[in-house]
Amino acid sequence: MEFSGEFRAPGDPDAVMARFADVERMARCMPGAVIDGRGDDGSYTGAMVVAFGPKNIKFRGRATHEVDVAARSGKLVGRGAAELRAARIGVTVTYSVREDPDTAAGSIVSLRAEAELGGVLADFARTGGIPVANALMAEFARRLAEDFSDGAPAKAAPLAAHRLLWDIVKEKLRRITSWLGLNTGEKHDGENR
Repeated sequence: MEFSGEFRAPGDPDAVMARFADVERMARCMPGAVIDGRGDDGSYTGAMVVAFGPKNIKFRGRATHEVDVAARSGKLVGRGAAELRAARIGVTVTYSVREDPDTAAGSIVSLRAEAELGGVLADFARTGGIPVANALMAEFARRLAEDFSDGAPAKAAPLAAHRLLWDIVKEKLRRITSWLGLNTGEKHDGENR
């Protein structure tokens, strides 16, 4: 599965790159991600916790991170697995940061991810992988903006699958409404639409 997208981040590109170089801090902005150590080879060990109602599923794994501050780019490579039905994932994310031409103190972060999903996750990738990736990126961008605005690192929290799915449903409904030309707040010929 491949995914690419962009989001805006507060702060000039150098400040955004400095934050991205801090893997532990950025992991707290990613829903469900936790960094809990470093290997002798410099890799990071951690987990992604996904909450399905009262049940949490933990994917344990390892990641490496390369940063080129001068080029304002980086690469994160991670692998993880859960015991649940042999679910496993391998992800390579490349990113770059550039100035946002629409704001004086903003940046645009471009991401490209390639994921290999196995076990139960392979079926998931075929049916809903891209909308989930979009929703995750939006939540990451929201948490990153909060992190930049108050200077305090985001708090780690499990990825709530039901909230993520609800965000996807809302976005689909918004697109359908827009495509149909409906605006629920406007009156048309004396009627609410």
